[in-house]
This record gives sequence, C-alpha cells and structure tokens, in this order.
Amino acid sequence: MISKLYQEKKSIILIIGVIFFLIILFIFNLFSEEKEVEIPLLEEKEEIVEIASTIRIDIKGAVNNPGVYELDKNSRVLDAIEKSGGFLESADTSTINLSKKLEDEMVIIIYTREEINAFKENDIRENKVENTCICPKIENNACIKEATTNYETNIEIEEGPKIVSLNNGTLSDFESLSGIGSAKAEAIIAYREEHGGFTSIEEIMEVKGIGEKIFEKIKDYLTL
Repeated sequence: MISKLYQEKKSIILIIGVIFFLIILFIFNLFSEEKEVEIPLLEEKEEIVEIASTIRIDIKGAVNNPGVYELDKNSRVLDAIEKSGGFLESADTSTINLSKKLEDEMVIIIYTREEINAFKENDIRENKVENTCICPKIENNACIKEATTNYETNIEIEEGPKIVSLNNGTLSDFESLSGIGSAKAEAIIAYREEHGGFTSIEEIMEVKGIGEKIFEKIKDYLTL
C-alpha cells in the first residue's frame, strides 16, 4: 500500500515537473519571437528618419543653374539660390523672401528686373512659362507676401502697398495709393513743384481734392 502511494506521488511530481518545464520553454520562445520582431522595425524606423531629413525643390528664372536640387530640410530660400550657382546680374530680389524656410516640392522663381517692371506695367506679351509647361499656372513659393494672379499671363506676381516719398515719388507711385487717381497724383506733383517740396506728410492735405478722409487711408504709406 505504501509502495503504491509512493509511486503515485512520484508520478504526480514528474507530471508537475514536465508541465513546469513546458511553461518555461513556452515563455522562452515567446520572448525570443518578440525580440526578433523588434530588430527589423527599429531598422525600418531609422531608414524613414534618414529619408525625411532632405527635401527637393525646383528653382527657375534668373539663376546660373536652374533645376531641381536636394537640400537639407531646414534650408532657406537663400540656400537654394547658392545651390543653383547664385543670381544672374539681371535678377530682382525685391519680391523674394530669402529667409523663408523651404518645404518639399516648392517652386522658386527668380524674376529679372525687366520682368518685374513689366508685371507692374501690365505689359507682358509672352508667357515664357506656358511655352514650356502645359500647367495652367506656376506658383512662386518664395514670394514675400501672398501673391495675386496676373490673369493676362497666368504668372503669379507680388503686389501690395508700398511706401511713397512725397518729394521723390513718381506719378505711378502716387496712383498706387488708395483713393489717389491720375488727377490727384498730378495735383500732388504740381503742388510739390510749386512749393519746393513737402515739409511734412500732413501737408498733402493742402493739395486740392485730398482731405482728411483720404489722408487717413494713405498716411501709413507716406514719407518725405
């Protein structure tokens, strides 16, 4: 009887030992599989970070070597200019924000002084961009302010208020001010010539047709 109990106890201990061994083996295999999965995921993550560290931009116009360039993602417009060989002598940077941070797929267009003057006078007869691209328009991502579209040419240009000198401004300069047409612009120049110039911006209200209401609209854009 005792021998039988001993054998049963021994069998139970053996079974428990086998079960315990299988549990340990299962846990060991589980951790081994998880470890194998982590390694390629980490490598893939590092590869993605490396790809995202650079961007590509397209620079056109008055630079020595227009084209598509790859730059660091923290680059600025000036870095793209230097990458493309610098400005041509005819380049006009008055509408370009050289410190603007670049983004992937940006288009930067550097216009010449002649093109900028033509934009201002609405005297463009040929759209050079349309001759090489069937796209309806090309946006210049390097403009200082939000661009407005010249619908005659489908080229986006920079427009906006500018500071006008009362003693040196031209007829077109004065006409760019709100509420000042050609007649008032001519009156300002006539007053300036007659009185030998302005001594203060408030003096413009002495010009016929320009009262306090118009002055309030344009005073922030006037200088001597």
